[in-house]
Amino acid sequence: KPVYIQLQHEKCVFCERKLEGEPYGSIEWDLEHFRPKSDVAEWPDPARHPDLSHANLGAASKSGYYWLAYEIGNYAASCKVCNTIFKLNWFPIGGTRAEHPQVDLLLEQPMLCLPLGNGDEDPENLVTFSLTTAVPKYQTGPRSRRGKIIIDFFGLNKRDNLHRGRAQMIGAFGSLLTARDNGYATPAVLQTLDRSQLPYLQHAACVRAFLRLWNDDPVTARRGHGLCLAYGFDPAAAPPHL
Repeated sequence: KPVYIQLQHEKCVFCERKLEGEPYGSIEWDLEHFRPKSDVAEWPDPARHPDLSHANLGAASKSGYYWLAYEIGNYAASCKVCNTIFKLNWFPIGGTRAEHPQVDLLLEQPMLCLPLGNGDEDPENLVTFSLTTAVPKYQTGPRSRRGKIIIDFFGLNKRDNLHRGRAQMIGAFGSLLTARDNGYATPAVLQTLDRSQLPYLQHAACVRAFLRLWNDDPVTARRGHGLCLAYGFDPAAAPPHL
């Protein structure tokens, strides 16, 4: 677990929320099997996910991916919310579920994405952000479907804590960008902006999406920055939308 906490920059592998690091944080983390090591249930479960309508995402399996139980490339560290509420023993796929280790797992057409290593697509090719809201990067096609499933699977837009964390990051970086563009940025501000692409940032994908918006449409980005600042200080407010 400490190895994965370090590899993941003390962020949940699925929601990018920052958790306590070593030596005090192990109790906050779960060591997660990306593909379930035993039984796999069908997702979505009508009883648990009545609001979701995704279909044809792989049959259940009583044996699961038993041959990956000790495969180091099948491990990650996640927050307990992602693992014990949203992930559990589900693993949606678009193809036929593998039943033995000789099968190429990419032929399953996995809907979830493991950000660690180079064995899968970069998650930012599938999911981006409109302010604090996760959205599929593509509007149509297989990547759009995969991005939508990832968002729904982990409840990335249902969790107020995630919206507020993203809003706080947008608020902080928007203020730094405003200082830079208005000509009163200190060297420390400029240095912080230079680090904005580094992976250790909480909600780094959301920050990068906001930086792209600031460069492409600064008027809209400034309005969004103001909405995120207001949202961060109003516990009764709804997540901001452009």
